[in-house]
Amino acid sequence: MRRLILLIALALVAIVPATPAGANTAAGRPVRFSETGHTLAYSFREFYDRQGGLPIIGLPITEVFVEGGRPVQYFERARLEWHGDLGVTLAGHLGRWAAEGRAGEPAFAWAPAAPAGASYYPETGHSLGGAFRSFWLSGGGLATFGYPISEPFAELNGQDGRSYTVQYFERARFEYHPENDPRYQVQLGHLGRQYLAAHPAPDWAVAPVESADQAWGAIRPSHVRIPRIGVDTDIVSAGFSLGEWDVPRYTAAHYWPISGYPGTPGNIVVAGHVGYRGIIFSKLPSAAVGDEIYVATGGGERRYIVRDVLTLLPEETWVMAPTSDEVLTLITCVPIGVYTHRLIVRAYPG
Repeated sequence: MRRLILLIALALVAIVPATPAGANTAAGRPVRFSETGHTLAYSFREFYDRQGGLPIIGLPITEVFVEGGRPVQYFERARLEWHGDLGVTLAGHLGRWAAEGRAGEPAFAWAPAAPAGASYYPETGHSLGGAFRSFWLSGGGLATFGYPISEPFAELNGQDGRSYTVQYFERARFEYHPENDPRYQVQLGHLGRQYLAAHPAPDWAVAPVESADQAWGAIRPSHVRIPRIGVDTDIVSAGFSLGEWDVPRYTAAHYWPISGYPGTPGNIVVAGHVGYRGIIFSKLPSAAVGDEIYVATGGGERRYIVRDVLTLLPEETWVMAPTSDEVLTLITCVPIGVYTHRLIVRAYPG
């Protein structure tokens, strides 16, 4: 077993044995939470772990599904969004949603300056200080919570009927619970649950699953075929870790799970070996402009039309970069037996 370093993955994809199917690298490995019966994997798990995990984001309460043109997943306190056109996971602006219609309230009015000892954010005209500021900084700051969009104020909690000091942020609501141990006095409101109650997800996305292997199962590519040339192979997601990419040698093509997803903006990157009779992408060098490619997901097949067939050097990894439009990029090595160049087949929805 060897791991392919991302920067040289294109150079080795045809000849280096790697792991069997299944995500088994350190970052993004699928896990299942028994408390809710939902999974966490790939870019969402990497973000979740980096930005504070369970205390900050809460338990997953859905599987991944497409909403508003991008993959999303709901958690007790947040909604994670995969922006394939940028190649990043972001937390959704649930704080702004929860604060809709409240611009006229004093706490949400633009503040000209910060109180003593607080930080001021001219981007939103609000300040941040005290225990809320310490929590904001320790929990990931801007990337996790966004800018403050209110000043602290007293608000009735609908869950327990008590009043707490709260402050709204673009992606969260902070609540101050002075009765708790100092480590737990600042807590996050369950905005993920509130938003999901107001905007229900598909029934299948809310239903618990039985295993971690079902993570992202409804939207990730699972099969690719090119009828004219006889390419017909399964696709697996073998994980990613700190710039490493595991590619199955004999079993299937490999989908890079931090690229795009069918039906959403972004670059869908799939690599496969050549060099063995009937193996995976051995027929891919026969692809031509105009060929039809069909990619299966949990929701059926999506049709693409080949626009470009390129032969590049191994270091020309720009073909794996995020794209603003939906693009399918198939990669293998040429010429067979030599493997000095990369064959790139790029297709677009059609």
